[in-house]
Amino acid sequence: MASAKKKTRRLNYKRLFLLIILAGFVITAGIGAGFVVGVIRNMPDWQPDRIEADLTTFFYDRDGEQIATRYMENRIPVEFEEIPDTVKKAFLAIEDHQFYNHHGINFYRLAGAVWANLRHGWGTQGGSTITIQLANNAFIEHRQKKLERKIQEAILAIQLERMYSKDDIFEMYLNQIYFGNGAWGVQAAAKTYFGKDVGELDLAESAFQAGVVQRPTSYNPYKYPERAQARRATVLDRMVRYEYISEEEAAQAKRKEFNLNNEPFQQRHQYPYFIDHVIEEAEDLLVSYDIDPMQLYKGGLRVYTTMDTRIQNKIEEVFNNPENFPKTNTEQPLQSAIVVIDPHTGDILGLMGGREHVTQRGLNRATQMKRSPGSVIKPITVYGPALEKGFSPATVIDDVPVTYPSTQKPYQPKNYDGRYRGLITMREAIKHSVNIPAVKMLDTIGVSTGFDFGNRLGLPLVNSDKNLSLALGGLTYGVSPLELVSAYGAFSNGGIWIEPKAVSKITDSRGNVLVEVNNRQHVVMSEETAFLITDMLQSVVESGTGTRARMNRPVAGKTGTTQLPDKPEFKNKKGNQDAWFVGYTPELAAVVWMGYDKTDANHYLNQIYGGRYPAQIWKAVMETASKDVPVKKFPVPSSIVYKSIDAKSGLLPSELTPQMFIVSEAFNKKHVPQEISNVWEEAQVCAETGLIPTPYCPTTVTGLFLKRPIPYTGSIKPEDADLELPTETCTLHLSGVDLPDVPAATEGEIDIPDPRQNDSSSPATEVPSAPVLSGEIVKGAKGFKVDLSWSVPGEGDNLIYSIERWTKKDSTRYSIGVTTENHYSDSKVESDSTYYYRIFAIDNDTDLSAPSNEIMISIND
Repeated sequence: MASAKKKTRRLNYKRLFLLIILAGFVITAGIGAGFVVGVIRNMPDWQPDRIEADLTTFFYDRDGEQIATRYMENRIPVEFEEIPDTVKKAFLAIEDHQFYNHHGINFYRLAGAVWANLRHGWGTQGGSTITIQLANNAFIEHRQKKLERKIQEAILAIQLERMYSKDDIFEMYLNQIYFGNGAWGVQAAAKTYFGKDVGELDLAESAFQAGVVQRPTSYNPYKYPERAQARRATVLDRMVRYEYISEEEAAQAKRKEFNLNNEPFQQRHQYPYFIDHVIEEAEDLLVSYDIDPMQLYKGGLRVYTTMDTRIQNKIEEVFNNPENFPKTNTEQPLQSAIVVIDPHTGDILGLMGGREHVTQRGLNRATQMKRSPGSVIKPITVYGPALEKGFSPATVIDDVPVTYPSTQKPYQPKNYDGRYRGLITMREAIKHSVNIPAVKMLDTIGVSTGFDFGNRLGLPLVNSDKNLSLALGGLTYGVSPLELVSAYGAFSNGGIWIEPKAVSKITDSRGNVLVEVNNRQHVVMSEETAFLITDMLQSVVESGTGTRARMNRPVAGKTGTTQLPDKPEFKNKKGNQDAWFVGYTPELAAVVWMGYDKTDANHYLNQIYGGRYPAQIWKAVMETASKDVPVKKFPVPSSIVYKSIDAKSGLLPSELTPQMFIVSEAFNKKHVPQEISNVWEEAQVCAETGLIPTPYCPTTVTGLFLKRPIPYTGSIKPEDADLELPTETCTLHLSGVDLPDVPAATEGEIDIPDPRQNDSSSPATEVPSAPVLSGEIVKGAKGFKVDLSWSVPGEGDNLIYSIERWTKKDSTRYSIGVTTENHYSDSKVESDSTYYYRIFAIDNDTDLSAPSNEIMISIND
């Protein structure tokens, strides 16, 4: 019998491995189960709305063209059907080519990733599907440990797959992921990198977008173009592998150079001051409609603005050119601001809040800065309300020094040029920006009247502004350029004030209107008043302080400057704090401000006035804004009439009114003057001296003189004082002594016989000796003057001296002054002229000396 062999049992390694795995599973099951339960317990809340990511808000100009974007994440949603197949296939090839075959988790890919990570280190290969990446982006806070996060991602991915279709998940993914350079989603990425819609991307661009999402910083084409090209090639190779494209198509796409777009970086920072104001306004509007203002940054809103891009571009050009501003040598830059509006709609067409934009949502000088408006406030708080109360451009105000009592120190308004023009019309006062008439008129109509008028025109006046300095812009807090130009807009708009706006409407990302803006507006004044102000302001530009703003079309405007603060640091400094120009055409209105953010002893306006640089900037912008706009005049209401008036009384001319003072003026027909002027009078004066005649004046003439309605007796004489009847009596013809009129051109000694020596019956009396006269020319700050001085041999006490002057053209000797001093200054002289002088001495008995020597003074500039 054959012997039996013992069956040897060999070790089954496969079975041993499975037993070890099973044992390990059993041992760790309890621990693992507890861990999984903990992970599930810490799962983020299921909030489907979190899948709807933050969207970019777009801003459009008045023509519907996109001008800016704002966002927390720059994201533009796009429908799945709008995304081209090349983009979809590129993402499937590089991210998840089995996407349409799994249920959220690709177990084969996951196992491969685990094996690769065990062999080569964690992070070598990822196993995330498109669904898992969406879950991660939408729900997961990245503070968890990696294993915990992976388990949560898997559970959320399965839940997403149960609730949404594959196309929906793919669409949400493509709209969620980050592409670098501030772009979230395929549409924003297409705009950012290539300046086109995602539907316009070609194969090479599609492959780049699919590749950059893995590492947006490393594959940034602006910084690392070689890396970006290599990554694009990898995507194209994958597309070939999965038969989405041919090798020939891939090779052609690899050869294509990047044609990158730089505009998004410029556009985001384009028109920053205007967009800053739009955001301020839009936030207020959204709040008023109970909409969260944060939607401006994440809601994908569409904000339609009133900007006229052509005007705004010109503003930016002018402000970026240093030649349009005075040169300064200080570390603090000279600043400026401008606002352009359509006064008939309130639309803000252009705006600049400074010469450079340093901080987003920082100080916007065009809308937020409050400064004293100076003389530009006069039409608003003085002359506008005065016209409403029945005064007219012909109303005459006496421009003479005036003092108003006060509980503190008396208020004494001054004119900017130191002149006192005397009786002038309202038109002349506003034309030359004369301060004293403005203060007097406000005092006449009442401060409260001017205050209320300014408030109705949108100025933020406060109770402490209720004083006479309101006439000159002396405000507690000041006004912004936007507030000023909107007030002036009412003058151009027939007396109707319209609240300015920069936003016309706001819609959601699908075009549904959320906010429709309707400006507040109200009637402030009659159309007659609005026209008369406009007509007077045209005089300012045509021949007043605003001539640098003249254009080849009707322009109305007003200049303004404000004084330096009354502080010790500005003592003996001549300059201004602010300079303004506000003006308008029949179509547009604009304001320009210039000054320093902080005025101090080293930073103030020196020789810079509203009629200079601000007016020039205004003109540069408005010429562009008005280009191709037909020229038309300001409309004249049918109730406006024109009448000739006496410019010294504002009444109808009398027979005595000199022709030079008869002017044509515009009136509201309700307020045309009916009275005849009575400010002129005829009177007899000495033919030689022009003074009130004595009984001994050989010849008198009838002169025409101005008679002030309210006599002025101050020491400083106004410029029209020479038109008044003199108050002095002739000193040339006293006590019957008659001196013959010797022609002024006579040279050498003049032998004038003493009439008293012809009367032998009269005892001889001692008369004063003839004075010895000398003179010199003195040039002062206000021009030339002639200083005369003399001595009298054997001079006695109490002598009076009469000074005479004449010229070659007019040899009649006129007495220009009487004094008891031995000197006299003649300030009423002109350059390039020659004058002759002589004097007489007169004692208490009215005895007249022989004339002094004659002197000739020639004044050459």
